[in-house]
Amino acid sequence: MALVLAHLSDLHVSRYGEHVTSLRTSLRSKQGKGDEDWEPVREIDGWLIQKRNKWRWRLRDTDDALELRLLDDEGYVQARRKGRRADLSALCSDLEQVTTERHLTHHTPLARNLPPPEKVEALLEEDPTNTNLLFLRAAYAVTAAAPDWTAISGDITDDGIGYDLVLAAFARFVDRGRLLAVPGNHDVYDSPLLVVPSHQRKDSKKKRALWGPFARELGLPESGPWLRELGEGAVLAAIDSCTPAWTPLSASGEVSRETLEALGRMVEQCDLPVRIGMLHHHVVNPPFLHVGRAPWQLGMRLRNAREVYDFFVANRFAAVLNGHRHLGYRYHPPWAPLFLSAPSATLGDRTGIRPFYWSLTLDHGEIQSVRERRLGPEDR
Repeated sequence: MALVLAHLSDLHVSRYGEHVTSLRTSLRSKQGKGDEDWEPVREIDGWLIQKRNKWRWRLRDTDDALELRLLDDEGYVQARRKGRRADLSALCSDLEQVTTERHLTHHTPLARNLPPPEKVEALLEEDPTNTNLLFLRAAYAVTAAAPDWTAISGDITDDGIGYDLVLAAFARFVDRGRLLAVPGNHDVYDSPLLVVPSHQRKDSKKKRALWGPFARELGLPESGPWLRELGEGAVLAAIDSCTPAWTPLSASGEVSRETLEALGRMVEQCDLPVRIGMLHHHVVNPPFLHVGRAPWQLGMRLRNAREVYDFFVANRFAAVLNGHRHLGYRYHPPWAPLFLSAPSATLGDRTGIRPFYWSLTLDHGEIQSVRERRLGPEDR
Protein backbone atom coordinates (compact mmCIF):
# COMPACT_ATOMS: atom_id res chain seq x y z
CA MET A 1 0.00 0.00 0.00
CA ALA A 2 1.41 3.40 -1.02
CA LEU A 3 2.48 5.87 1.64
CA VAL A 4 2.99 9.62 1.54
CA LEU A 5 5.84 11.70 2.95
CA ALA A 6 5.24 15.43 3.44
CA HIS A 7 8.36 17.62 3.33
CA LEU A 8 8.23 21.20 4.57
CA SER A 9 10.81 23.58 5.94
CA ASP A 10 11.69 26.90 7.58
CA LEU A 11 8.74 27.36 9.93
CA HIS A 12 10.40 30.20 11.90
CA VAL A 13 8.14 29.84 14.93
CA SER A 14 9.01 32.54 17.48
CA ARG A 15 7.87 34.17 20.68
CA TYR A 16 5.02 36.21 19.19
CA GLY A 17 5.24 35.19 15.56
CA GLU A 18 7.70 37.84 14.41
CA HIS A 19 10.63 37.01 12.16
CA VAL A 20 13.64 37.92 13.32
CA THR A 21 11.71 39.41 16.23
CA SER A 22 13.93 42.25 17.36
CA LEU A 23 14.83 43.28 13.82
CA ARG A 24 11.24 43.55 12.60
CA THR A 25 9.94 45.58 15.50
CA SER A 26 12.97 47.73 16.42
CA LEU A 27 13.08 46.06 19.80
CA ARG A 28 15.50 46.95 22.55
CA SER A 29 16.12 45.74 26.06
CA LYS A 30 15.04 47.31 29.34
CA GLN A 31 18.68 48.10 29.95
CA GLY A 32 18.93 50.05 26.71
CA LYS A 33 20.39 53.52 26.50
CA GLY A 34 17.81 56.25 26.87
CA ASP A 35 15.25 54.29 28.91
CA GLU A 36 15.35 57.06 31.52
CA ASP A 37 13.63 59.27 28.93
CA TRP A 38 10.38 57.31 29.40
CA GLU A 39 7.73 57.22 32.10
CA PRO A 40 4.91 54.65 32.57
CA VAL A 41 1.38 55.60 31.57
CA ARG A 42 -0.54 52.35 31.88
CA GLU A 43 0.06 48.67 32.70
CA ILE A 44 -1.76 45.85 30.88
CA ASP A 45 -1.17 42.25 32.02
CA GLY A 46 2.45 42.98 32.90
CA TRP A 47 3.10 45.10 29.79
CA LEU A 48 3.79 48.83 30.03
CA ILE A 49 2.65 51.73 27.92
CA GLN A 50 5.30 54.40 28.35
CA LYS A 51 5.38 58.07 27.36
CA ARG A 52 8.47 59.95 26.31
CA ASN A 53 9.10 62.69 28.85
CA LYS A 54 12.48 63.84 27.63
CA TRP A 55 13.25 64.72 24.03
CA ARG A 56 16.71 64.49 22.54
CA TRP A 57 18.16 67.16 20.32
CA ARG A 58 17.50 65.11 17.19
CA LEU A 59 13.77 65.05 17.88
CA ARG A 60 11.35 67.91 17.56
CA ASP A 61 10.23 69.00 21.03
CA THR A 62 6.92 70.85 21.09
CA ASP A 63 4.34 71.30 23.80
CA ASP A 64 1.88 69.24 21.76
CA ALA A 65 4.18 66.33 20.76
CA LEU A 66 3.44 62.86 22.09
CA GLU A 67 5.27 59.56 21.63
CA LEU A 68 4.28 56.28 23.24
CA ARG A 69 5.86 52.86 23.24
CA LEU A 70 4.66 49.43 24.35
CA LEU A 71 7.16 47.46 26.44
CA ASP A 72 6.44 43.77 27.01
CA ASP A 73 7.26 41.76 30.14
CA GLU A 74 10.61 40.64 28.72
CA GLY A 75 11.89 44.10 27.85
CA TYR A 76 11.01 44.27 24.16
CA VAL A 77 9.46 47.35 22.60
CA GLN A 78 6.57 45.82 20.67
CA ALA A 79 5.14 49.00 19.12
CA ARG A 80 5.46 52.79 19.01
CA ARG A 81 2.88 55.46 18.36
CA LYS A 82 3.22 59.22 17.75
CA GLY A 83 0.62 61.95 17.84
CA ARG A 84 -0.64 64.92 19.78
CA ARG A 85 -1.21 65.04 23.51
CA ALA A 86 -4.95 65.20 22.91
CA ASP A 87 -4.64 61.78 21.25
CA LEU A 88 -3.33 60.08 24.40
CA SER A 89 -6.45 58.04 25.10
CA ALA A 90 -6.84 56.87 21.50
CA LEU A 91 -3.16 55.93 21.18
CA CYS A 92 -3.28 54.00 24.45
CA SER A 93 -6.33 52.11 23.21
CA ASP A 94 -4.44 51.27 20.02
CA LEU A 95 -1.51 49.88 22.03
CA GLU A 96 -3.89 47.93 24.24
CA GLN A 97 -5.16 46.27 21.07
CA VAL A 98 -1.58 45.43 20.09
CA THR A 99 -1.11 43.86 23.54
CA THR A 100 -4.20 41.71 23.07
CA GLU A 101 -3.01 40.56 19.64
CA ARG A 102 0.47 39.72 20.93
CA HIS A 103 -0.94 37.71 23.83
CA LEU A 104 -3.10 35.77 21.38
CA THR A 105 -0.10 34.81 19.25
CA HIS A 106 2.46 33.97 21.96
CA HIS A 107 3.70 30.43 21.31
CA THR A 108 2.90 29.05 24.78
CA PRO A 109 -0.79 30.07 25.02
CA LEU A 110 -1.25 28.92 21.42
CA ALA A 111 0.30 25.54 22.25
CA ARG A 112 -1.86 25.10 25.35
CA ASN A 113 -5.08 25.94 23.55
CA LEU A 114 -4.75 25.58 19.78
CA PRO A 115 -7.24 27.84 18.00
CA PRO A 116 -9.37 26.15 15.31
CA PRO A 117 -8.53 26.84 11.66
CA GLU A 118 -11.30 29.43 11.27
CA LYS A 119 -9.95 31.37 14.26
CA VAL A 120 -6.44 31.28 12.80
CA GLU A 121 -7.75 32.71 9.54
CA ALA A 122 -9.58 35.46 11.39
CA LEU A 123 -6.41 36.38 13.31
CA LEU A 124 -4.39 36.38 10.09
CA GLU A 125 -6.73 38.96 8.61
CA GLU A 126 -5.53 41.32 11.35
CA ASP A 127 -1.91 40.12 11.43
CA PRO A 128 -1.15 38.59 7.98
CA THR A 129 2.63 38.21 8.42
CA ASN A 130 2.58 36.55 11.84
CA THR A 131 4.71 33.41 11.50
CA ASN A 132 3.13 31.59 14.45
CA LEU A 133 -0.30 31.94 12.84
CA LEU A 134 1.07 31.07 9.40
CA PHE A 135 2.69 28.00 10.94
CA LEU A 136 -0.65 26.90 12.36
CA ARG A 137 -2.22 27.37 8.92
CA ALA A 138 0.50 25.16 7.44
CA ALA A 139 0.21 22.55 10.20
CA TYR A 140 -3.56 22.32 9.77
CA ALA A 141 -3.18 21.95 5.99
CA VAL A 142 -0.59 19.18 6.32
CA THR A 143 -2.58 17.39 9.02
CA ALA A 144 -5.75 17.55 6.92
CA ALA A 145 -3.90 16.01 3.97
CA ALA A 146 -3.05 13.10 6.31
CA PRO A 147 0.38 12.03 5.02
CA ASP A 148 1.95 8.99 6.64
CA TRP A 149 5.09 10.91 7.60
CA THR A 150 6.00 14.59 7.96
CA ALA A 151 9.63 15.72 7.63
CA ILE A 152 10.88 19.23 8.47
CA SER A 153 14.28 20.23 7.11
CA GLY A 154 15.33 22.84 9.66
CA ASP A 155 14.75 26.41 10.88
CA ILE A 156 11.83 25.14 12.89
CA THR A 157 12.20 28.16 15.17
CA ASP A 158 13.43 31.67 14.57
CA ASP A 159 15.76 31.78 17.57
CA GLY A 160 15.34 28.53 19.52
CA ILE A 161 11.91 29.55 20.90
CA GLY A 162 8.56 27.86 20.25
CA TYR A 163 9.14 24.10 20.05
CA ASP A 164 6.10 23.60 22.28
CA LEU A 165 3.85 25.06 19.57
CA VAL A 166 5.34 22.75 16.93
CA LEU A 167 4.80 19.69 19.11
CA ALA A 168 1.21 20.69 19.86
CA ALA A 169 0.25 21.51 16.27
CA PHE A 170 1.78 18.28 14.92
CA ALA A 171 0.64 16.13 17.86
CA ARG A 172 -1.02 13.62 15.54
CA PHE A 173 2.37 12.83 14.00
CA VAL A 174 4.38 13.18 17.21
CA ASP A 175 2.18 10.68 19.05
CA ARG A 176 2.81 8.06 16.36
CA GLY A 177 6.52 8.80 16.01
CA ARG A 178 5.90 10.11 12.49
CA LEU A 179 7.37 13.63 12.75
CA LEU A 180 11.00 13.83 11.60
CA ALA A 181 13.23 16.88 11.80
CA VAL A 182 16.79 18.17 11.52
CA PRO A 183 18.01 21.50 12.94
CA GLY A 184 18.61 24.63 10.90
CA ASN A 185 20.96 27.53 11.51
CA HIS A 186 18.22 29.55 13.25
CA ASP A 187 17.65 26.63 15.63
CA VAL A 188 21.25 26.10 16.73
CA TYR A 189 23.53 28.99 15.68
CA ASP A 190 24.34 31.89 18.03
CA SER A 191 21.67 34.60 18.20
CA PRO A 192 22.67 37.48 15.89
CA LEU A 193 24.70 40.07 17.79
CA LEU A 194 23.21 43.10 16.08
CA VAL A 195 19.63 41.84 16.15
CA VAL A 196 18.75 40.20 19.47
CA PRO A 197 19.20 42.26 22.67
CA SER A 198 22.04 41.05 24.89
CA HIS A 199 19.86 39.71 27.71
CA GLN A 200 17.94 37.54 25.22
CA ARG A 201 20.84 36.17 23.15
CA LYS A 202 21.60 32.46 23.20
CA ASP A 203 24.85 30.87 22.09
CA SER A 204 24.99 27.63 20.13
CA LYS A 205 25.50 25.57 23.28
CA LYS A 206 22.30 26.86 24.85
CA LYS A 207 20.39 26.44 21.60
CA ARG A 208 21.60 22.85 21.28
CA ALA A 209 20.36 22.31 24.84
CA LEU A 210 16.92 23.53 23.70
CA TRP A 211 17.02 21.35 20.58
CA GLY A 212 17.77 18.19 22.60
CA PRO A 213 14.39 17.89 24.43
CA PHE A 214 12.53 18.61 21.19
CA ALA A 215 14.43 15.83 19.38
CA ARG A 216 13.75 13.42 22.24
CA GLU A 217 10.04 14.19 22.04
CA LEU A 218 10.21 13.05 18.43
CA GLY A 219 12.10 9.91 19.39
CA LEU A 220 15.22 11.12 17.53
CA PRO A 221 18.88 11.42 18.58
CA GLU A 222 19.95 14.85 19.80
CA SER A 223 22.91 14.87 17.41
CA GLY A 224 24.62 12.84 14.73
CA PRO A 225 23.17 11.17 11.63
CA TRP A 226 20.26 8.77 11.90
CA LEU A 227 18.04 6.53 9.79
CA ARG A 228 14.31 5.93 9.97
CA GLU A 229 12.55 3.23 7.96
CA LEU A 230 9.40 4.67 6.41
CA GLY A 231 7.86 1.58 4.83
CA GLU A 232 7.31 0.60 1.20
CA GLY A 233 11.04 -0.03 0.82
CA ALA A 234 12.06 3.50 1.80
CA VAL A 235 14.40 4.85 4.47
CA LEU A 236 15.07 8.47 5.42
CA ALA A 237 18.67 9.36 6.32
CA ALA A 238 19.13 12.61 8.24
CA ILE A 239 22.27 14.73 8.36
CA ASP A 240 22.99 17.73 10.58
CA SER A 241 24.59 20.32 8.29
CA CYS A 242 24.68 23.06 10.94
CA THR A 243 28.41 23.48 11.47
CA PRO A 244 28.92 27.26 11.78
CA ALA A 245 31.66 29.10 9.95
CA TRP A 246 34.23 31.30 11.67
CA THR A 247 32.82 34.26 9.74
CA PRO A 248 30.56 36.41 11.96
CA LEU A 249 26.83 36.28 11.11
CA SER A 250 27.36 33.54 8.54
CA ALA A 251 24.48 31.10 8.04
CA SER A 252 26.54 28.68 5.94
CA GLY A 253 26.93 25.05 6.89
CA GLU A 254 29.11 22.01 6.49
CA VAL A 255 28.75 18.25 6.94
CA SER A 256 31.76 16.81 8.71
CA ARG A 257 33.66 13.91 7.19
CA GLU A 258 32.98 11.91 10.36
CA THR A 259 29.24 12.41 9.85
CA LEU A 260 29.40 11.22 6.25
CA GLU A 261 31.46 8.20 7.23
CA ALA A 262 29.06 7.30 10.05
CA LEU A 263 26.03 7.64 7.77
CA GLY A 264 27.81 5.62 5.10
CA ARG A 265 28.21 2.73 7.54
CA MET A 266 24.53 2.94 8.48
CA VAL A 267 23.44 2.94 4.85
CA GLU A 268 25.62 -0.09 4.05
CA GLN A 269 23.68 -2.11 6.61
CA CYS A 270 20.34 -1.02 5.17
CA ASP A 271 19.19 -2.93 2.10
CA LEU A 272 16.06 -0.86 1.39
CA PRO A 273 15.95 0.32 -2.25
CA VAL A 274 14.67 3.90 -1.73
CA ARG A 275 17.12 6.09 0.17
CA ILE A 276 16.00 9.64 0.94
CA GLY A 277 18.41 12.13 2.47
CA MET A 278 17.47 15.20 4.51
CA LEU A 279 19.57 18.15 5.69
CA HIS A 280 19.01 21.87 6.15
CA HIS A 281 21.51 23.44 3.75
CA HIS A 282 21.11 23.00 0.01
CA VAL A 283 23.49 20.65 -1.79
CA VAL A 284 22.69 21.97 -5.27
CA ASN A 285 21.72 25.45 -6.37
CA PRO A 286 18.59 26.14 -8.39
CA PRO A 287 19.05 24.41 -11.77
CA PHE A 288 20.36 27.46 -13.63
CA LEU A 289 23.29 27.74 -11.18
CA HIS A 290 24.37 24.08 -11.15
CA VAL A 291 26.23 22.49 -8.23
CA GLY A 292 28.45 24.18 -5.67
CA ARG A 293 29.43 27.75 -5.09
CA ALA A 294 27.90 30.90 -6.47
CA PRO A 295 28.83 34.53 -5.62
CA TRP A 296 25.42 35.41 -4.22
CA GLN A 297 25.57 32.54 -1.73
CA LEU A 298 27.89 34.42 0.61
CA GLY A 299 27.10 33.28 4.14
CA MET A 300 24.43 30.79 3.00
CA ARG A 301 26.09 27.93 1.15
CA LEU A 302 26.99 24.40 2.16
CA ARG A 303 30.74 24.77 2.25
CA ASN A 304 31.52 21.19 1.19
CA ALA A 305 28.59 20.81 -1.19
CA ARG A 306 30.63 18.84 -3.74
CA GLU A 307 31.71 16.27 -1.16
CA VAL A 308 28.15 15.82 0.10
CA TYR A 309 26.82 15.61 -3.46
CA ASP A 310 29.33 12.87 -4.28
CA PHE A 311 28.33 10.99 -1.11
CA PHE A 312 24.67 10.91 -2.11
CA VAL A 313 25.54 9.80 -5.63
CA ALA A 314 27.95 7.08 -4.49
CA ASN A 315 25.42 5.69 -2.01
CA ARG A 316 22.60 5.61 -4.57
CA PHE A 317 20.18 7.99 -2.89
CA ALA A 318 16.91 8.47 -4.75
CA ALA A 319 16.09 11.92 -3.34
CA VAL A 320 17.53 14.61 -1.06
CA LEU A 321 15.38 17.11 0.88
CA ASN A 322 16.53 20.54 2.06
CA GLY A 323 15.29 23.97 3.09
CA HIS A 324 17.33 27.05 4.10
CA ARG A 325 17.03 29.24 0.99
CA HIS A 326 13.26 29.89 1.23
CA LEU A 327 13.22 28.83 -2.41
CA GLY A 328 11.20 25.90 -3.72
CA TYR A 329 12.69 23.99 -6.62
CA ARG A 330 13.38 20.48 -7.87
CA TYR A 331 16.49 19.45 -9.78
CA HIS A 332 17.38 16.00 -11.04
CA PRO A 333 20.91 15.85 -12.47
CA PRO A 334 21.80 12.82 -14.60
CA TRP A 335 22.78 9.75 -12.55
CA ALA A 336 22.13 11.59 -9.32
CA PRO A 337 19.35 11.95 -6.73
CA LEU A 338 16.31 14.15 -7.18
CA PHE A 339 16.99 17.28 -5.11
CA LEU A 340 13.90 18.87 -3.55
CA SER A 341 14.24 22.28 -1.92
CA ALA A 342 11.23 23.42 0.11
CA PRO A 343 10.37 27.12 0.54
CA SER A 344 9.54 28.58 3.91
CA ALA A 345 6.17 27.22 5.00
CA THR A 346 5.46 30.56 6.71
CA LEU A 347 7.50 33.25 4.96
CA GLY A 348 6.84 31.87 1.51
CA ASP A 349 9.02 31.49 -1.55
CA ARG A 350 11.56 34.08 -2.65
CA THR A 351 9.98 33.98 -6.12
CA GLY A 352 6.79 35.40 -4.64
CA ILE A 353 4.62 32.32 -5.08
CA ARG A 354 2.52 31.08 -2.18
CA PRO A 355 4.08 28.69 0.34
CA PHE A 356 3.93 25.00 -0.44
CA TYR A 357 5.29 21.68 0.74
CA TRP A 358 6.44 18.63 -1.20
CA SER A 359 4.32 15.49 -1.15
CA LEU A 360 6.20 12.29 -2.09
CA THR A 361 4.25 9.11 -2.79
CA LEU A 362 6.25 5.92 -2.16
CA ASP A 363 5.11 2.49 -3.35
CA HIS A 364 6.76 -0.89 -3.95
CA GLY A 365 10.30 0.38 -3.57
CA GLU A 366 9.92 3.45 -5.79
CA ILE A 367 9.08 7.14 -5.59
CA GLN A 368 5.90 7.12 -7.62
CA SER A 369 5.17 10.85 -7.64
CA VAL A 370 6.35 14.20 -6.30
CA ARG A 371 3.80 17.00 -6.04
CA GLU A 372 3.61 20.56 -4.77
CA ARG A 373 0.87 21.02 -2.19
CA ARG A 374 -0.09 24.63 -1.56
CA LEU A 375 -0.44 25.89 1.98
CA GLY A 376 -3.55 27.98 2.49
CA PRO A 377 -7.14 27.88 3.65
CA GLU A 378 -8.39 26.34 0.41
CA ASP A 379 -6.03 23.37 0.88
CA ARG A 380 -7.90 22.10 3.93
